[in-house]
Amino acid sequence: MFITTQNEIISLMPTARWDRPSQLFGYLEEEESVALVPLLGNTLYQHLLSEYDRLKEEYVDITATTVRPTGKAKQDAMLAHADVTERLEQIQAGRYRDTYMGTVDGDTEVSPDELSTIRLIRICQQIEFYKMLSHKAGLLTVSFNEGGGMNMVSADGYEPADEKRMERVVKDAYMSAGRAIDSLLLFLEADAKDKKLFTEKWQEADAFYLHKDLLFQTARVLNEYLDIKGERMAYVALVRDIRFCQNTYLKPRIGAKLLKAVIQIANGEFNAGVPADDSSDSSEGSSSDSSDGDTIDYSVYEELTSLLRTALAFYVESRHTELAPVKEKLARRDSMTDAQQAMAAACDYIEENLDALGEPAIDTPIYNMVQLRKEKEERDKACACAAAARRRREAHRLNNSKLFTAFPMTHRGTEFN
Repeated sequence: MFITTQNEIISLMPTARWDRPSQLFGYLEEEESVALVPLLGNTLYQHLLSEYDRLKEEYVDITATTVRPTGKAKQDAMLAHADVTERLEQIQAGRYRDTYMGTVDGDTEVSPDELSTIRLIRICQQIEFYKMLSHKAGLLTVSFNEGGGMNMVSADGYEPADEKRMERVVKDAYMSAGRAIDSLLLFLEADAKDKKLFTEKWQEADAFYLHKDLLFQTARVLNEYLDIKGERMAYVALVRDIRFCQNTYLKPRIGAKLLKAVIQIANGEFNAGVPADDSSDSSEGSSSDSSDGDTIDYSVYEELTSLLRTALAFYVESRHTELAPVKEKLARRDSMTDAQQAMAAACDYIEENLDALGEPAIDTPIYNMVQLRKEKEERDKACACAAAARRRREAHRLNNSKLFTAFPMTHRGTEFN
């Protein structure tokens, strides 16, 4: 667990008074397994646990003071653990600042990488503590006794919280946990784009921020087409629906080959006009690439990506309408209608720009449909030409026949003279 001391609890909730933090370990452990491990993935979770144990030996507590890169975190923690009488004696003797705020020989500042680890652990502490408080606030207010059953917990100098205040505490804890979860995903996402200290260990988690096989690779991209309030967890919850809709509605219409090319171009991974294999190196394309003489116009792909994302967003929305039951059926129908219209617009755009889409569009369903249509038009044209020729020959034959029968005496033989 990431919370094992009283100071760590107080740093998250200053009004808390838990002399024995071990009483909360069962609740904290439950929240770690339910709320935290899926976000981190088991590999990163185990790594951070080992780092927490190592850092505790150096800093005693992992609190807000530990995050300060001053090299004084351990002394701050020692002061917090010190007896009240001892602290008063230090203040009265004028040695408080010299003892706890001065420099220490051989003391070094926290390294940037270690500082990042401490900050990540602090966010994990916030998630598990506030999640625990939002779920277990009711249990923490009662006592279960062998002889007396359930009793309200009270203490001298404190008044019991009324129902309204309890509801406010639960709501605030729930909101704090949600903000902490978003902070965790933002922190790991920023790390993945910069230092990559935790990216390799985080990739196995369901909450990994980048899904390169989807048209909506990140929460930021999805938020442009579907209002998720910018929340990363909302994106994580929709990933399975995005993948289902993409494979069920988009792939059969435009073909796996073209869809893969659109996704790779959206990710900046497109090589020489041919979708790069997973095992091959990929590089960002320039304004156009060529393959077998065909030129790919990337502006066309950008427009197609926008059209497909619009359709995909409506398909996803049709599966998640958070409305009253009476209106839900109509909302789903409207979203599906919008999705079908957007998909039709994307298919029309593909048909109009097949040449600009280049090699990835070849042998796709729309390409084959256009080719069949062209072949049919050519056959119909050839049949029409043949029919016209037949009509001309027949007309010529009839005209000749009429010419000979109109003047019967013209062609009489000599025997009639």
